[in-house]
Amino acid sequence: MNKQSINPQHLIFALVLGVLGFAINCYPIPIFANVQLVIGNTFTIISAVILGPWYALITAILSASGLMLTWDSPHVYLIFGVEALFIGYSRRKGLYPLYGSALYWLTIGMPLTYLYMKTFSDLPDSHMPFAIIKQGINGLIYASLASLLIILIPKLWSFNGQSIAKARRSFNDQVTYFMTLMLTLCLLISALTFNYLFLDKQQTLLHRNLTDTTVHLSYATEQYIDNHIKVVEYAANFLSLANTSSDEWQPMLSKLHSNYPSFITMLIANDKAQVVAGSPGVMMLDENNIIKDMSIKDRDYFIESFHNRQVYVSPVFQGRGFGNDSIIAISAPFYNGNNETKVTGIIEGSLDLSFFSSIDNQNNFGDKELLVLVDNNNQIIYATSELGLTKHEEFKYSNDKGQYHIALDVIKINNLEATSPDHVYTKKQLSNGWQLYVLQPLSPLLKTAETQMLGTFILLIISIILTSLISRKVCQLLTAPLEIVANQFGQMSNEALKRQVIDENSSKEVFNLYERLTSSKRALLKHQLELEETVAIRTDELEQANKKLLALVDEDPLTGLKNRRYAEDKFDGLLDFCLRGEHAITIVILDLDFFKKVNDTYGHLAGDECLRVVSKLLKNEFKRDTDIVARYGGEEFLLILPLSNALKIEQHLNNFKQKLSEVVITSPTDNQVFSVTTSIGAITANASFSPEIDLWIKIADDNLYTAKEQGRNKVIINVVNEDSEEIKAQ
Repeated sequence: MNKQSINPQHLIFALVLGVLGFAINCYPIPIFANVQLVIGNTFTIISAVILGPWYALITAILSASGLMLTWDSPHVYLIFGVEALFIGYSRRKGLYPLYGSALYWLTIGMPLTYLYMKTFSDLPDSHMPFAIIKQGINGLIYASLASLLIILIPKLWSFNGQSIAKARRSFNDQVTYFMTLMLTLCLLISALTFNYLFLDKQQTLLHRNLTDTTVHLSYATEQYIDNHIKVVEYAANFLSLANTSSDEWQPMLSKLHSNYPSFITMLIANDKAQVVAGSPGVMMLDENNIIKDMSIKDRDYFIESFHNRQVYVSPVFQGRGFGNDSIIAISAPFYNGNNETKVTGIIEGSLDLSFFSSIDNQNNFGDKELLVLVDNNNQIIYATSELGLTKHEEFKYSNDKGQYHIALDVIKINNLEATSPDHVYTKKQLSNGWQLYVLQPLSPLLKTAETQMLGTFILLIISIILTSLISRKVCQLLTAPLEIVANQFGQMSNEALKRQVIDENSSKEVFNLYERLTSSKRALLKHQLELEETVAIRTDELEQANKKLLALVDEDPLTGLKNRRYAEDKFDGLLDFCLRGEHAITIVILDLDFFKKVNDTYGHLAGDECLRVVSKLLKNEFKRDTDIVARYGGEEFLLILPLSNALKIEQHLNNFKQKLSEVVITSPTDNQVFSVTTSIGAITANASFSPEIDLWIKIADDNLYTAKEQGRNKVIINVVNEDSEEIKAQ
């Protein structure tokens, strides 16, 4: 598209469509996870179909800018820009936009999306098929919407200078495409609705399972902790009430420990924080089997129990002195008899955290649930090994959904900066302030959604192919009789109408159409014959009218004589004729004497009658085929007499003058009778005298005036002498 070829109207329309696409793409419709319907690209397809590829590229860049603001991913310019060019050029080749969109995403769009995600995106490989298939389905959706809008808005088709396909599409192609388009839209809407409801149901079930598992495990954990708190608390009460000596503490502690093996170790410390009893007993001995001098005055579990006089459950920590396992200490103070004012010492048990592993392994309440148990300081007490978390370290995670659309709570553990979460979860705070997290990988749910999307896409492609084939076959069944009818009525003859080409298997509508066309064609043929006959009659009448018109043009309507124009036009032909034979021509102008007096005395009708009588007499006297008798104007007449005899022409004119004076004319109004005379001026000369009739007429007219001056009713004629070429009056 160069500057000379830019159409301002097209450019403005492309920009308007781009702005609309930009506005809509700023708010993509969330479906599930990172699946969003991009409806604004509908206007890019409209621009490609109506305006062509380069204007569509402008629309695509503007529309994609809305997605750039939302997704912050520049790949939208590449993917959707190439799509605009592809749809625009495929449209020029006669490919419908829906077919062009399917071809683009299968061959270019989806591979480009994969390459971009693989190269620039941190999206996990397990998420990629889902995102790629989603892009293809999204493309078919807005291509279908664009096609439907173009069909439903006729003004788009009449857009001035629109891009059009090179070849006109057949009725079969149009119906096939329309049926494919409608079926595709119905399938897409149905499939998306079904997928949405199915995934929503799956999320509900998953949330219920996670919640039930959380409740079950939290109850088991609380029971485990409470039971061992009670053990330590009961043991402290026993030591207080039994008032036993320190020598009895060791066997009692060993027996207690043997009954509750969930404690890794147990110990009793006196009021000096010195460990005086321990289980297993070996923890009290050094390498030489001598009782070690061990103090726990700096341990939180001693300080909290001894000084604050309460049962204490510690956060998770790594043991020292009695082993390096990650443990939780449960301690309680005991007193000297009933004297609760004096603390004698504390009893402590280090809880075995492997119990939570057994709870995790024995959990059959859900599928692949993963556990994370943290203490009041958000340190990890226990985590399922698959999570790769370390005990007694801070539990770091992110539960920001970002642009992820999902009904469940999601969490990121391994990569907190990732754009997509890796787990869904529920959590519950235990009565002692701990937090229990129950997680499940997000990938199975995405796999389900991916399977649904892939099934939808495959079903859609198969449906488009099958619909095209079936629709084309149906259209052929519908249009074949119409083509037969069209061919039949292309033969304009009665013989063709006598042959019935539509069989009984044709539809009622087609048969009725055939019958009506047959009837109409018969009437048309009949009308055509009548019209041809009418035309023949009208043509003959027109020819007759033309003849009359020509006669009216050349004749004087009052006298029936030729008019002045006719006489002058014929002069050249008569002159050539006489020149070839070296004959003479006589030009005569005669004027009725005192004709005005006739009109004044007898009326104009009498004057007209007088002209008709004179004309009749002239035609009788000068009746050769070559003679031209014309009314020159008013009461004047012009005679052109070829082949004249110079010796006899004057006598002939005098004879006419005499006969006219003897004619009695009757007035048509009052039957009065009168007569008229005439003055005549003439010239007789060889045809070579002059080719200009005006010179002949001037000489004859001069002679006429001479006759009038000499008293009227006279003949003055000049005969041109060929030798001297002088004009002599006679």
